[in-house]
Amino acid sequence: MVIRPKKQKHCQMNELTEGDYWIGMTQASSSGLILATRVGKHTDQFIAELIANTEGKTNCKHWYTDDWGGYEGVLPPEVKHIIGAYQTQHKERINGILRQQIGRWHRRQNKFGKVWAHSVR
Repeated sequence: MVIRPKKQKHCQMNELTEGDYWIGMTQASSSGLILATRVGKHTDQFIAELIANTEGKTNCKHWYTDDWGGYEGVLPPEVKHIIGAYQTQHKERINGILRQQIGRWHRRQNKFGKVWAHSVR
């Protein structure tokens, strides 16, 4: 199991109504199947909900995560928690695809593309 959410500082209680949100995703490392997703502030509750959404969908006992300390308090003791950059390239590519798709929904265009009206002559 690999969790690679977008990196962001840990939120204080007074910061929970504004600012950036995380897109958290759990993915089966062998098949690439996305098991659960969550959007929210970077809190312990966010990680707990993401892990709760994943439970029952896999019997994986190895979780690969980034170095945020919130996972240790939420993962069950029988799960081996491995911190590191396992499959980082694949996860960052998925993060880029998600950011680009959100940009398309927001602006109805390719986030990094040029304006077609100016390039077609």
